[in-house]
Amino acid sequence: MNTSVQNPVTAPFSEALQFVVEMARQGDLRDVAALRSVSYGRHIPELGMVLQKPEECDYELGCEVIVARSKFDGSLLGTMRIHTNAFKPLPLQMSLRLPERFSNARMVEATRLCVKGSPNASLVRNALFKALFEYCVAQNVEWMMAAGRRPVDRIYDALLFSDVGEQGKFYPMTHAAGVPHRVMSFPTFEAQATWGACKHLLYSFVFETLHIDLDLSAMTSLNFAWNCPQAEPESNSGLAPLSDFTPISRFGQLSAADIDIDLARPFNA
Repeated sequence: MNTSVQNPVTAPFSEALQFVVEMARQGDLRDVAALRSVSYGRHIPELGMVLQKPEECDYELGCEVIVARSKFDGSLLGTMRIHTNAFKPLPLQMSLRLPERFSNARMVEATRLCVKGSPNASLVRNALFKALFEYCVAQNVEWMMAAGRRPVDRIYDALLFSDVGEQGKFYPMTHAAGVPHRVMSFPTFEAQATWGACKHLLYSFVFETLHIDLDLSAMTSLNFAWNCPQAEPESNSGLAPLSDFTPISRFGQLSAADIDIDLARPFNA
């Protein structure tokens, strides 16, 4: 499966990275959990403790985990999880009623963004966002969504994401222990025009540079009509309850040793 947005023959630049970006395999998830635990634990120690093991969503059909690994020693440099609304509402929809323009739209939510501190941290993060964009193009996703707590929301500001509601407003996230987040969106198929118009750093990186070290060929194709289910709000509160969707594994049959999930945990963003 060719998921690149560039034609290798016509791309004006080709750049080799010091790391590879690809879809996580089942064996990657323990390293992913360790990086999440350290990254989130610096700011929210109790969340860092929760994230010491892979999460239920890591194994779910309709979700994908992206990893960036060093070519030098194979160490994990960064990771991001992608949720789609192919089978159930996005995590952020558990806490916020989205405006009508998002109804029946194919959406993804970027979660669990973690990048290991290093001189290449910004490049790794850019590569993860390029992978997110290419995933959305390949799956014909209309909207990239993100919920960012302060100051993580500034990352999405820099990418020209817009607030889905009142500008700069933070909403308590039920799936993140009530921590306030900005909920932001970006229309996938306007990226080239939007980033090109302002000469954004990612324009050349995404559209004019071929990165052979970015390989999404192992992603699960969702080439069918998505359900795009809507969260049912509770009365007039604007808050949506948890979905009762039963996860379908992306990795086939799993044993109890493969996945260790505490269903009482309060975090999942």
